[in-house]
Amino acid sequence: MKKASLTAILALCLLTALWAQDAGQDEPVRNPDGSYSTSKYNEAERPDDSYLAKFEALDIVDKLMKKNLEGILLLKVISTNFSDKGWSGDYEKCLESYKKAAAYYYQRNMIYARKELEANTKDVKALLKKVAEEYEKDSKVILDECIPRILALHFNERVKADPAKSKELVDNQIRLRIGFGQLDDGSFSNLTMNYETAIYHFRMAKAYGIKILEETAKPEERDSVKAKYQVQIADNMNRIFDKSKISN
Repeated sequence: MKKASLTAILALCLLTALWAQDAGQDEPVRNPDGSYSTSKYNEAERPDDSYLAKFEALDIVDKLMKKNLEGILLLKVISTNFSDKGWSGDYEKCLESYKKAAAYYYQRNMIYARKELEANTKDVKALLKKVAEEYEKDSKVILDECIPRILALHFNERVKADPAKSKELVDNQIRLRIGFGQLDDGSFSNLTMNYETAIYHFRMAKAYGIKILEETAKPEERDSVKAKYQVQIADNMNRIFDKSKISN
């Protein structure tokens, strides 16, 4: 009886080794007892796959699946709209890592889904940081361009004498203050490493600035202003702009 049991154990070990070899060096292989083996980690580094570890991983995985997906969907719009920034490679890396984690999730391999999602979180956050820093620069450039436009209206006597023009001045002054407020909020979010929130603040800042530039442009220049910022306008609304329809 003991000899038969020993034979069964040796056969199981051999079968597990063959499974690991077939699956590749980095892929965890499910054992008959529900645990996982992988040659990616040695036994001192292999993630804990106890019942408690699986229970804790389930809650973490559920949260990261949702949070990371939100970031990736946002980055898809941004990397497509601003393909000249060189963000597409980083975006594809984030996407592939998320797909791998999702595969582990649906296979009910919560331990390795957690490991992959935690690595994915770092990649998504790193790319969001790059975007937020670039958006901060763009927002400041656009809003700074609005200041001389507002001042020109402010010191124009004809504007003061025209109620409609006076209202336009006041409306744009309010927009400019709100725009710089959004810029400040975005900068604070960058400092606190809340990059996704920062991006939304900077989008609002740009939207107010572009609106001012349109409103204060000469009638014959407004179409050119809109054409200049049409990708930014679409992106501010989280839409992918069709580059084939770019106005010249």
